[in-house]
Amino acid sequence: MKYVSFDIDGVLVNSEDRLSMCIKPSNEVDWDCFLDCRKLFMDKPKQRIIEFLRLLRNRGFGIVIVTGRREYMRECTMNQLRGFGVIGFDGLFMRPDDNIEPDSMYKSWMIRNLLRRYDILVHFDDNASTVATLVSNGIDAVVLS
Repeated sequence: MKYVSFDIDGVLVNSEDRLSMCIKPSNEVDWDCFLDCRKLFMDKPKQRIIEFLRLLRNRGFGIVIVTGRREYMRECTMNQLRGFGVIGFDGLFMRPDDNIEPDSMYKSWMIRNLLRRYDILVHFDDNASTVATLVSNGIDAVVLS
């Protein structure tokens, strides 16, 4: 089976409201704030991308989700995805709680490992740096916004 990989924040979910609430005066992201399950209610589904995911799944592709969200957010993330109609995926791969690598490094490592089990054709992400790192490592990736 061929697989397609999706990021969550910025791809399946519009998390701009949550992100804007978590910007420090120094213009850096307060990651503890952003990764707070109690703030997920601020997010909105990106219906166009969710419909694209469903179309791919209905055409026989497997779906995996690779996110920079930390493992402690698994339950609230699953609830959010279900609530937005993102169901039927083959795996949700989350950042270990103690991992502080940049998304580009973490996702490149994760997807390289997933390629041992899944024939991933492409990864969709909102971070151009992550996509550039994946592509430089021979992994097809596309920036979605």
